[in-house]
Amino acid sequence: MKLSDTKFKEIFPFNNPRSGQKELIEKIISAYESGKKYVILNAPTGTGKSVIGYTIAKYFESAYILTSQKVLQEQYYNDLSIPLVLGRNNYTCQKNSALTCEMGECFRNSKKMCKKTVNGKSVIACPYLVARDNCLMSPFSNLNYSYFLAMTELEMLSKKNLIIADECHNLENELIKKCTIKIDDALLKYINKKLTLPIPSATSAAKCKWLIVDLNEEIRSEFLYLKGKLNKLKDLKSTREYKKIATKHSVFEKLIISINSIKLQLEKNEKIIVTQDKDFIEFKMLHGKNIFKETLEKFSDRFLFMSASILNYKCFINDLGLNPLDVEYIECDSQFPVENRLIHYTPVGSMSFRSKNETMPKLIKKIDQLLKANKNVKGIIHTGNYDIAEKIIQGLSFSDQSSRLLMPRGKERQTILDIFYTSSKPYVLISPSLTEGIDLKEDLSRLCIICKVPYANLMDKWTKTRMSESQEWYINLACMTLVQMTGRSIRSETDFATTYILDSDFLNLAKNSTKIFPKWWQESVVTY
Repeated sequence: MKLSDTKFKEIFPFNNPRSGQKELIEKIISAYESGKKYVILNAPTGTGKSVIGYTIAKYFESAYILTSQKVLQEQYYNDLSIPLVLGRNNYTCQKNSALTCEMGECFRNSKKMCKKTVNGKSVIACPYLVARDNCLMSPFSNLNYSYFLAMTELEMLSKKNLIIADECHNLENELIKKCTIKIDDALLKYINKKLTLPIPSATSAAKCKWLIVDLNEEIRSEFLYLKGKLNKLKDLKSTREYKKIATKHSVFEKLIISINSIKLQLEKNEKIIVTQDKDFIEFKMLHGKNIFKETLEKFSDRFLFMSASILNYKCFINDLGLNPLDVEYIECDSQFPVENRLIHYTPVGSMSFRSKNETMPKLIKKIDQLLKANKNVKGIIHTGNYDIAEKIIQGLSFSDQSSRLLMPRGKERQTILDIFYTSSKPYVLISPSLTEGIDLKEDLSRLCIICKVPYANLMDKWTKTRMSESQEWYINLACMTLVQMTGRSIRSETDFATTYILDSDFLNLAKNSTKIFPKWWQESVVTY
């Protein structure tokens, strides 16, 4: 379908499109006009996927735009003025600035709703509710996946002409997360000090019964008690006590929702994988396709899935349970010069579970050499897990490069990231958990080091079960994560960074995945 210049200017948010954007937009619209329900756009960083998605949304006049992270929501809001809403804990209560809206009175008692008078009329003043209503009533709504899924249960969403799933390679994980709950000893004591985990030798069925009957009843009972206690606390000056009870009330509310979601899936004979260790037990749904059918599909007849790493779209279609006849797959090459995004494969040894201890000294020595050769630039080291990260930090303690390493983790994560972003010192991030959702553009990263091929951990029962069903799924996941890793440091056509893969296991992955890795990515790899 060819759009007229007048129509294109009407729906495109800027004066001029980037190279190839108009053609991609026309291809996507043509797919829908020919009767396709799902369009998958696999396009690397720099394509301008958010602008493409917004233009398609404007063409169809209404859309939910879903993302996996708050930073992407803010990008849609800042760049394209699409109304957003975040979770209640992101807003400050108007009655007491020490509380979030999640803790506020109005969510337990509508008579205590925050209100103000405008033109002689009483209107809602709660910042969360104002943001929510403004977002959901707009033709274009900007939400994250978890929020959208939560709202589907409250019957507050209307059907729209399009759903855009950005960073859609995370979509199935978000669906599965809805039916995942992890209970450890600390949480049990927080619920009730007398509670204990089920015996490890119990069957999965018995453990599920413990969750949805025994534990659920205990949590619901305590939840109602806390609700009553909060309603009796009329003096909001006792903020510390109120906040403590409100926090616990919120935790229990979320637990009840998660348990109920798992209960509903068990009633439909969906597989729930139960993993138990000495101090925790986890319940996790095996597949997300059933949740997709029950939730997202109700709210639109058209879906646009966008990502830079849908490498095996047949896997993606299968994971969501889509009918292949209803799917149009569209991909494009990178617009970035290949010389700006070189990936050097310089193996020091295998980082597999059996070989990593032998390889670690060589890995640390190589990292030290790379840091010294790039002593004046910022960068990132992807480690695969925290154990490797800590061993590298410890191993580099002899080197003058050790002071450059920053590991964002836990409560200090954002603080450490802020230091990295704002400092003029050539700090280098080291982490297993910054594979996506972080924008290290330009001088924020000229160096990227990948210590380990990112195979998912087969010691994890859920991962092992999925891999036993499909080796292809397991390989695709590793390739997808690797592409995401290499994409953190190069964010535009003029940006540049050098990447080093040090794990010799990459060679095997590359040989088995020539049809999975995009051609533009393979062109970047330099071997020695």
